[in-house]
Amino acid sequence: MAGDEDTTGTRLIERPEGAALLLRRAELEVLRGPDAGRRVPLERTAIRVGSDPDNDLVVADPTVSGRHFEIVAGEHGRRLRDLGSTNGTTVDGLRALDVFLRDGSEIGAGSCRLRFTLGRDELSIPLSRRTDFGSLLGHSPAMRAVFAVLERAAKTDALVLIAGESGTGKELAARALHDHSPRRAGPYIVFDCGAAAPNLVESQLFGHAKGAYTGAADARAGVCEAAHGGTLVLDELGELPLELQPKLLRVLESRTVQRLGETSTCPVDVRFVASTNRNLEQDVRDGRFRQDLFYRVSVITVRLPALRERPEEIPRLVRHFLERLAGPEAAAPPPATLDILLHHSWPGNVRELRNFVERYALLPEIDPVVHLRGAGPPAPEPPGGAAAPAIPLDLPFHEAKERWTDSFERTYLARLLEAHERNVSAAARAAGLSRQTMYRLMEKHGLRGE
Repeated sequence: MAGDEDTTGTRLIERPEGAALLLRRAELEVLRGPDAGRRVPLERTAIRVGSDPDNDLVVADPTVSGRHFEIVAGEHGRRLRDLGSTNGTTVDGLRALDVFLRDGSEIGAGSCRLRFTLGRDELSIPLSRRTDFGSLLGHSPAMRAVFAVLERAAKTDALVLIAGESGTGKELAARALHDHSPRRAGPYIVFDCGAAAPNLVESQLFGHAKGAYTGAADARAGVCEAAHGGTLVLDELGELPLELQPKLLRVLESRTVQRLGETSTCPVDVRFVASTNRNLEQDVRDGRFRQDLFYRVSVITVRLPALRERPEEIPRLVRHFLERLAGPEAAAPPPATLDILLHHSWPGNVRELRNFVERYALLPEIDPVVHLRGAGPPAPEPPGGAAAPAIPLDLPFHEAKERWTDSFERTYLARLLEAHERNVSAAARAAGLSRQTMYRLMEKHGLRGE
């Protein structure tokens, strides 16, 4: 192999049949910590490491942050980025925020130590020649790899699982799959598995017979039947109640639906697409998601990269959003502003960038840092500050505690929703709550999401 390959472990090539990103196989080995001895292969363009269960490598170490660091493969090598960890990340003994790894690099995360090692064999990741697919934009290897999979999947009826953080464009990818498929003339229906009331999910998915439950005055088809001839997107599939997962699996396997309260089934001709911002593999290990359903829905898996994994896309995305908001003559942000954007972590991904551009287009004279602060969570107020709920000392302890808790819940949820631009999925995830719990609390306190 050439010297460049030995040091970077990646290279971009052009072939008659198409472009490809060649990755040398690599692995992370945990050297010190509770998981010492564990080896994890790096066979994707990006992996995230931390103690939260939705990471690709979950490290059970209390000194490791929930999302500690990530390793992203690109044309120039594998790049480690610290994700704002509490205890920091080191590479070969030096504090690292954003650095390319070498073969044998030792990584420190809290008190945990890991080693990055390159192998000899290569993986070939096909890249599309396109720089857009539907409303998705991207010229980076990470996005071109996504487009290559979507292009192929669109021509088939295979079930596709679209994974990615909130704001990465999962809904745009699902729509593009439908619009580039032979079913484009058929219905396109999105069902949010976490938005419906738990007791109505089954009826909304599969339909019900007249009198199937109190209030079912008429027979009604569910979304599986309504999408006949087209595409049904099961948004946030990880939020589907565990007891309904076997019923969904039967629909996916048999392509027939049995309405609630009926004994007969009817055939459905539907292309299913699922999306999630959860780590379903971890949910399977934790017993929150059925293994057989996971294997069925992940026939083709597309992972949309976070914006921080492809910062080279930011100038183009800014120009795209500016032109949509203010027309083709809109003035581009000055280089100093673009530099700030390139170094921002973008926890809200492309959605956060779009909202930044909208604020900037309306008020370009405002410091861009102020605009970015407007997209983030409010600064915490000191205990006992003006916004802290008052403690009603004239009430019995338990009643006072309940009233104080209600006040805290409403304030916390309202600020959390504001911080995440009223995106309920993102807010629930940040709070460590299921979407069903989040919706119940919102209903309790009269709050609304998107």
